[in-house]
Amino acid sequence: MRLIITICFAFYSMGIAAQTDRDNKVPKDPKAKEILDQLSAKNKSYKSITADFEFRLHNTAEGLDDTQTGTIIVKGDKYKLALSEQEIISNGKLVWTYLKDAKEVQVSEVSEEDEQGFMNPKKMFTLYESGFKYVLGDDQTKNGIAVNEIRLYPENPGDKPFHTVLLYVDKAKIQIQSVEVKSKDGNNFIYTLKNFSGDKQYAENYFDFKTPAGVEVIDLR
Repeated sequence: MRLIITICFAFYSMGIAAQTDRDNKVPKDPKAKEILDQLSAKNKSYKSITADFEFRLHNTAEGLDDTQTGTIIVKGDKYKLALSEQEIISNGKLVWTYLKDAKEVQVSEVSEEDEQGFMNPKKMFTLYESGFKYVLGDDQTKNGIAVNEIRLYPENPGDKPFHTVLLYVDKAKIQIQSVEVKSKDGNNFIYTLKNFSGDKQYAENYFDFKTPAGVEVIDLR
């Protein structure tokens, strides 16, 4: 459960990540911008995005190294995040958080906070579009894939939990290969995307949660 909560928190924090004052001097690298613009245009061209992902929470000092896998589906303002113990589903108006072990589902309205990233998995595909300075790093190979490394630093540093976001873009496919979020407390959140697919067909009601028998509904609206 702790790791699941951390995943959701990390999605939020990715949208408000911060850096120390020295990063105000980081420019917007035109070479990095060219790659980011291509990535943004490609993601926006899809009617839907589907991907399996691996989430790793790593902290060497604390001896912490947890991994969980899941699936993410995004269609416009709708999304579904499926994990082994939890699902988060939104039809753009409501958000359902289904806790399988607890046999309960929490229902809430989509808020401005949700749209900024909290509990919002689609942020993974758009976090780099605004609010960041960026610089192109070294060419690398991740899991046998040639990638561009782009280092992202927020434009408005403050008392936020993260100081750096590393975005790795598949050179051949112009797709996100992985995202690493470096926290000020020593936690590293690493998302690796697998089996990426664009334009899969999903009915509109696919993003409406159907409560299983025996599951308690907690209405937070």
